[in-house]
Amino acid sequence: MSVENEKNFSEHLEDEIKIVYTWDSLITRIKNREGLMLEPYNCAAGYQTIGYGHLITERDSSLLGGITQKQADSLLRHDLNYSKRWVKKSLKLKGTKLIAITNFCFAFGTSKLYRSRLYEKIQKKEKINEEILRWVNINGSPNSNLQEEREFELWLYTANDKKSNSNQRLSQNSVLKAKSQIN
Repeated sequence: MSVENEKNFSEHLEDEIKIVYTWDSLITRIKNREGLMLEPYNCAAGYQTIGYGHLITERDSSLLGGITQKQADSLLRHDLNYSKRWVKKSLKLKGTKLIAITNFCFAFGTSKLYRSRLYEKIQKKEKINEEILRWVNINGSPNSNLQEEREFELWLYTANDKKSNSNQRLSQNSVLKAKSQIN
């Protein structure tokens, strides 16, 4: 095969590769990232939280006495399903884009996304690279865990866009972690 034919074949193959990432993979990733806390704690941003990153609201006051692992799993699935339904309805996303922005909403909430430039860019089907990578601060300071999550979301959001994979500049570590979650 000539060099030109190899290049054309490689480009064609790249167009045919489809990244598959499941909801169960996302749940596993969140569980590993958040860790399980059966008693209330203050998250890095100072909010009272429980389980796998569930924000305790006024109507959740019954959770202040602690929860079981089964309850934590239920809260996580409830929170993700709420975010997923909202993203699906509001932004009409599917596939890996839906999973990526659902993960974002799990971290920041639907109201913050709705009021953001990121939301506008997604609605207009514009590139979100720079905008999503702005969401990496806790109380005004950059946080490496948030940086890693935004890079993961960007990778997942653009994973099945034609030729986008070769144009992304994400940290090798984030991409490898994301790909390991697929298997």
